[in-house]
Amino acid sequence: MGNRNSTREGRKRPRLRLLAGAAACAGVLTAAAFLMPYATQKNKPEPEIITVSTLEKIIHVSELSTFTAVYNGIAQVRNEADPEKTDYYVSYEARVNAGIDFEAIGISVDQENKQIHIRIPKAYITDINVDISSLDFIFCNRKANTSAVTQEAFKACEEDVERESRQQAAIFELAQQNAKNILAALTRPIVQQLDPEYTVVIE
Repeated sequence: MGNRNSTREGRKRPRLRLLAGAAACAGVLTAAAFLMPYATQKNKPEPEIITVSTLEKIIHVSELSTFTAVYNGIAQVRNEADPEKTDYYVSYEARVNAGIDFEAIGISVDQENKQIHIRIPKAYITDINVDISSLDFIFCNRKANTSAVTQEAFKACEEDVERESRQQAAIFELAQQNAKNILAALTRPIVQQLDPEYTVVIE
């Protein structure tokens, strides 16, 4: 944890590094594990009736964040007695997880047109994890450098990354797209085996 004194208040803007893939891969692996019993079954004389409850069982085997972003930011901590003054700046690294509530997924089966409609809810921030070992301080007020500064700064970083990440539309868009990919991997192979005439539409 670094410690540098400075009175300059011009700071570089935080960087957001987006990581897509790990959560999606986890979802595909989960789907593969779930599909094993179906893959070993022989051809059946006639297709099974596809129901909402069957699809819910498939989807609810997996509840996970669908996207992770690594965020490098700088939090500004002001003086409590005089909020116009800055006590210090603290740079940090954090991981922001976003995903959807799998319990809120809407499913409908159109038996007449042989279509399955899956409606996914909006993505949201599921977890924020600030790496406390990454904190690096620039003090404007030397008196603020106390034994309690680390915990105070940690809380400020959590608030900063939560506020900043909610303004990053790319996080939610990619989490939403990854959720669609995971749901496609979970449902389409099984639907194809149960009744190849059905198509899955993910909205």
